[in-house]
Amino acid sequence: MRTKIVGVILGTVVLMASAYADAVFTPGNHPQPGEENILFHSDQTGMIVDEFTNRSDTEVVVSSTIDTLIGTGGQSDIDDTSGEIHDITFMVPGHTFRDFILDPQKLVSLNDLTVTAVTNSGTFTFVYGDPNGNNFLTVTTTTGDVIQSLTVDSTDGFAGFKQPRISGISGVTLVPEPSSMILLGSGLLGLAGMIRRRRL
Repeated sequence: MRTKIVGVILGTVVLMASAYADAVFTPGNHPQPGEENILFHSDQTGMIVDEFTNRSDTEVVVSSTIDTLIGTGGQSDIDDTSGEIHDITFMVPGHTFRDFILDPQKLVSLNDLTVTAVTNSGTFTFVYGDPNGNNFLTVTTTTGDVIQSLTVDSTDGFAGFKQPRISGISGVTLVPEPSSMILLGSGLLGLAGMIRRRRL
């Protein structure tokens, strides 16, 4: 009897935990801690193109099943040879991530973007999109969840992506930005000055 009760309790806890496990889709541009820009090291064309984050130099693979993508070097700019992208997937080989910011450009039809986040606890989708508006979307996860891949589908198509961003990549150490290094250096100089004064 006790075993059955414990089993019921554990089952209830698992169901409750899975009910709260989710990908969170928030319209707009909402940077998270440790946000990195995704950049191309070179111009590329193909069904698969690879980009790299600006602070940890982590590879991000972008693929499409029905489009030939064009990636231009420098700031991430993903377009399509036909002028319209219909499906595109972002993933970080060997890693997961906790946040992704996207901005599909020049959507053809209203509410024609379906964003699918595959996480460690399931697959979650969100439908949105305005041809005349700002299509920024921030995708995050609840505590303990991570994103394995993110796909954007569009029946009628959209023109491209500008500057997608990512954060919370598993097992990746960020290189401090120059402003952070200057701040740290200033603090260390001030501390050294205080120690020197005390000795005198």
